Amino acid sequence: MSSTNSNTSLPTRIFLVRHGQSVANAGGAPPDHTTNPLTELGHAQAKAFAEGFFPRTPTLFLHSPFLRARQTAEPLLQKFPDVPVEEWPIQEFTYLEPARHNGTNEEQQMPHIHKYWERPDAAYVTGPGAESFTQFLDRARETIERFTRMSPGGCVVVFTHGFMMQAIRLLLLFPNATDAELMPNFRRFHFNNFIENTDSLEFAVREGRIEVVGQPYLNAFTLLGETSHA
Repeated sequence: MSSTNSNTSLPTRIFLVRHGQSVANAGGAPPDHTTNPLTELGHAQAKAFAEGFFPRTPTLFLHSPFLRARQTAEPLLQKFPDVPVEEWPIQEFTYLEPARHNGTNEEQQMPHIHKYWERPDAAYVTGPGAESFTQFLDRARETIERFTRMSPGGCVVVFTHGFMMQAIRLLLLFPNATDAELMPNFRRFHFNNFIENTDSLEFAVREGRIEVVGQPYLNAFTLLGETSHA
């Protein structure tokens, strides 16, 4: 078999990496959600992730436009300076209106967080600069679709956010669920299968199909009679 044919038979390996600890993660109040930076611990976590990265040399780096994801990527980008880098719209789900909540911490936001998730409306938008749950899932769906179109045999490292990682995983585990069905279960899935800072999930793309590799940080989860381990 030629090397070209051999390469086309290889899967594309995709590693989704949650950013390191941010100021907001540590209980602080960043000026806004896009420029929420890493803490000192977050920088150390990013450095440790880069030092311990074991798969073959990456062929592509992706990161979200949010500062904490870009900062988490930096140590690994420095380790592989010749690897291409792209920014994709894989930022965190912004469901609270930014102008009303910039400069506040999670504790101060909590009443508004609960109010949002208790409203069973996947199309609801809280205000300018926010997005609906459906718009968020559509970004995750588009990301999955772009992954499936990648050239075979690559190794792609994606620096993103916890909710985006959970959305991609949930959409793959329960592909027939509607947005209205996913929304009331999303946070339950998130907390039951929590992804810590700089934890990663591996996926494989083969012949246009994407699948989860292994099931780290995944407990049995039932949605509409289907179980995530099925």
